[in-house]
Amino acid sequence: MARTFKVLVVGDAMIRGDAFAASAQRILGDRLAGLAAGEWESESGKLQARRLAVEKQGPEIEVVDPVITSEGRDAEILAGLFVPISSKVMDAMPKLRIAGVARAGVENVNVQAATERGILVFNVMGRNAEAVSDFAVGLMLAESRNIARSHMGIKTGTWRKAFSNSDWVPELKGKTVGLVGFGFIGSLVAKKLSGFDVKLLVHDTWVDPQAIRAAGATPVDKDTLFRESDFVSLHARLLPGGAKLVGAAELALMKPTAYLINTARAGLVDEAALVTALKEKRIAGAALDVHSSEPIAPGSEILTLDNVTLTSHIAGTTREALTRSPDLLFGDIARLFTGEAPNGIANPEVLKDPRFQAWLAEVKS
Repeated sequence: MARTFKVLVVGDAMIRGDAFAASAQRILGDRLAGLAAGEWESESGKLQARRLAVEKQGPEIEVVDPVITSEGRDAEILAGLFVPISSKVMDAMPKLRIAGVARAGVENVNVQAATERGILVFNVMGRNAEAVSDFAVGLMLAESRNIARSHMGIKTGTWRKAFSNSDWVPELKGKTVGLVGFGFIGSLVAKKLSGFDVKLLVHDTWVDPQAIRAAGATPVDKDTLFRESDFVSLHARLLPGGAKLVGAAELALMKPTAYLINTARAGLVDEAALVTALKEKRIAGAALDVHSSEPIAPGSEILTLDNVTLTSHIAGTTREALTRSPDLLFGDIARLFTGEAPNGIANPEVLKDPRFQAWLAEVKS
């Protein structure tokens, strides 16, 4: 006979704990023996700094949050957005069987430790794909057409007509756009750009080339993409060991009239090499929503450049992306209990772990 279980949700300044709790109550309902909620970091400014540190160094750098210490000992499911789920957290939650994050990346989860303990890790693939893909297209236009610079000029009393790229301000029609990464976000960018009548190149070694061709794009190697594209838009995950996807070599391949767009991860780009390329106008410009330091340090050289558009890591923060995330997470977890295959599991090998199988048999209807 199925039994109930306790769920602990830990929110933050981006998605509050009560939003997670409401979603858990709505979706898991009668399966709940208990439901506790708390906050990891409720101040937006501090959240940016702490989440970035965790993404760079892993969840083990953080101490166990007090709400986990007080409410986690008898909880079997832990869910949140950016809350660090380290081996120390797992030690503090001896009954934990599912750890879920309402985001695509699992940088804030020690997946290896979870796997060793028979804990299934859920993530939400594509939860902000619409938002980020919209933003990426917007940045292409904002940077190449000088939208933000013109706005700033007017606000500061200058009716500006001359820009760094004045001799080759482009239209999108007929241009070549290179997408590095063709997952949820990259494929949506391709779809949204189709109406602009562009040529699409894609570099993604994990995606079937036939699927890329079916989307109206051409699969190519990385060097070809950087060499031939008028816009290069990044939609990849961080490389193992912190290796840079875009460094001096890749920037040297780009046309002097080309633009680099990054709405993915700051760690994909060698920032010093990019600053040099922009200063020396080896490329036309760049648009960045992610940065090695957030907020950007006041003395950063990138702030002095006139051929870069900078935004404050807001590509994925639409109302829809945030409000739907907890429901997507708990909806996917609920699939386990009804015999359906979940969509987002970071360590599927745990499904065969005898400890997890025994637990699932107890709670499954």
